[in-house]
Amino acid sequence: MSTLTEIMQCNYCGIEFDEFDKNQDLKIHTLVGYGSKHDGERILLRFCCDCFDKIIDECKISPTVSSVW
Repeated sequence: MSTLTEIMQCNYCGIEFDEFDKNQDLKIHTLVGYGSKHDGERILLRFCCDCFDKIIDECKISPTVSSVW
């Protein structure tokens, strides 16, 4: 019996995750409301550590960042 393993890749750059990326589990998961071409869809975006940092750094308005939840 063969075991299927999920290949996890970054939605931004497409690289396959290494163990560090898998452990960090950096993702955005949301239900899209109206006003988008994705109305009513559930979206899951996964990012490698490098792309996540790049996206945060490139925001025109800095996201709220907290070291504690």
